Amino acid sequence: MTMIRALVLGAALVAGSVATASAADLHHQGGSIKDGYMPAPVSSPSSWYIRADVGRANFVDPTIIEDNRFNLYDTRIDSQWAAGGGVGYYFSKAVRGDLTWDHRFETDVHGNINQNLVSFPGPRTFGMKNDVFLANLYYDFDTRSRFTPYVGIGLGMTHNTTTTGTAIDTCGCGFTNVSIAGASQWSVAGALMAGASINIRDRLHLDAGYRFLYLGTAHTGLMTGTNPVAGATAAGGDPAVTDIYGHEFRVGLRYDIR
Repeated sequence: MTMIRALVLGAALVAGSVATASAADLHHQGGSIKDGYMPAPVSSPSSWYIRADVGRANFVDPTIIEDNRFNLYDTRIDSQWAAGGGVGYYFSKAVRGDLTWDHRFETDVHGNINQNLVSFPGPRTFGMKNDVFLANLYYDFDTRSRFTPYVGIGLGMTHNTTTTGTAIDTCGCGFTNVSIAGASQWSVAGALMAGASINIRDRLHLDAGYRFLYLGTAHTGLMTGTNPVAGATAAGGDPAVTDIYGHEFRVGLRYDIR
């Protein structure tokens, strides 16, 4: 709910900026209701653009739940690299939007659990990667220079994939060769953005900024292990990473297509 409220607030801020800019344009053109009809100003044709970006994110320590009841401790997600691209459109001089896809490369997720709770106590590590699809809306602040600050919001979906992991028996409880199966699922994704663009040359822009990310939930498959003494095999646990939040710095190029 906190993320949803943040996204709604971000959308309201962007919409408010657009409305304020429109009112300012009307004032500068000398128009008002009592002035009567005024022809609409002729604007330059809008254009499409393409973009390519790279980024690196650091994550807030996540909540990881096993068997839908046990909270892991000492949890963390390692930093993650991402690369992607998209296509966008200028709705006006100040407002633009784009559809983007980012592939977030595999990183490691870590957690630990007490020996009195589960069959496979001890630290566990598994991989995670993501494909994120967002529809984004931006407001560009006109500074009448090559430097253009912007704010934005994005909503969409993410395909979160966990890869095979391991658990280490640190208490000598008997089970060895404990493995964690991978799994994948779709989840809601969102982003809040702020940064600046620099016009490098005609139609080519360098974008750099901060993005707050919400990547939903990632599940693993079951954990399995063997007891070499008893010759027994056990299965259980399915660590789930809930409410994944990240702070990302991104840089990319945007090219206008006339």
